[in-house]
Amino acid sequence: MNSIMTEIETIYQKSSPSETWFCEDTIKLPNRASSYGDGLFETMVWDQDHIRFFDKHLLRLSGGMELLGLDFSMINSNELISLLASKFPKERKRIRWSVFRAGAGKYTPEESDLIQVLQIAEATLVSPIKKHVAVSKNVQLYPSLWSQFKTLNAMPYILANKEKKERGLDELILLDHRGYISEASIANIFWIKSGEYFTPSLSCGCINGISRQVLIDYLDSKNIPIHIGEFKLEELVNSEQVFVTNSSGVSYLENYQDKKFSIVPIAFLKELFN
Repeated sequence: MNSIMTEIETIYQKSSPSETWFCEDTIKLPNRASSYGDGLFETMVWDQDHIRFFDKHLLRLSGGMELLGLDFSMINSNELISLLASKFPKERKRIRWSVFRAGAGKYTPEESDLIQVLQIAEATLVSPIKKHVAVSKNVQLYPSLWSQFKTLNAMPYILANKEKKERGLDELILLDHRGYISEASIANIFWIKSGEYFTPSLSCGCINGISRQVLIDYLDSKNIPIHIGEFKLEELVNSEQVFVTNSSGVSYLENYQDKKFSIVPIAFLKELFN
């Protein structure tokens, strides 16, 4: 079987704890990923010989699997690292690791075995500056038991990015159902005012992003004030600098309505994420 699904992605699968990873660019249908979104994924960076912030990815994945009733002991992280080290030594890759429930059934699951899929592509950096920014007109987020995890049902983000493209924007800010800031279209959002950092709470329906966790930990370790809470748009508008983070890096937002933010790079962010 051809191991290249597209010009940029190589696909590996694993269907049971006893199997090793194998190259396969087709997935058997039906499955619970396509039928019900019954699974999770992690988007990660393979950086020459390790997965960046892998311990945090594993912790978030284990939390999501516990919620879905999937057995995390079936995950062999050392085997995954060995595969990537043997296939992509000294390379930088973007890894999407999908984990979903095996078996059939309707809405009620019949088993807790796993199917795992790796999609491996060239790692690309995000645009460092996003000039044209607005608030979504169509998408509101709702907190739930699963909203902090990256589930296979990404409908809000599909609709948000469709809206972003149609409106010719570089970034879209998403609010929760009460009007509090939640996150950006594919990233967590932070802003700075008087030397202090702010970011929405998970109670606003945002994903508990790995870069979000890393930055919060860093700020705490340096005794730099970081406020995590529920904030209206006025808080962001009155700030001095706004940026968004995800696994691909950091982007600074330049304009929102009539407000122009600083886009001077923050040195420690580059060190953390690039």
